[in-house]
Amino acid sequence: MEIVPTTNPTKKQEVGLDELLLRKAELRQQIQQQKHVISTSSQRLLSPASISSYVVGSFQKSMNLVDGLLIGYKMVRSIRRLIRKFM
Repeated sequence: MEIVPTTNPTKKQEVGLDELLLRKAELRQQIQQQKHVISTSSQRLLSPASISSYVVGSFQKSMNLVDGLLIGYKMVRSIRRLIRKFM
């Protein structure tokens, strides 16, 4: 729900007590829904499965980096050998 300013501020809209109570109930309902969304999101983020997958993923990334460096080193070494052989 969006609050839109009125163009004519001289007219005041009368709001009854029942309307205020209904609006308050709607807002409480929205707050409860947001609390539920926040709690489920935090449980999902802090679950052991997500933490372990993060650890395994970071370990796998570091191993890929090491593997790439070793392959690069071996390629440079083999190219140097080929250059020395032909010269």
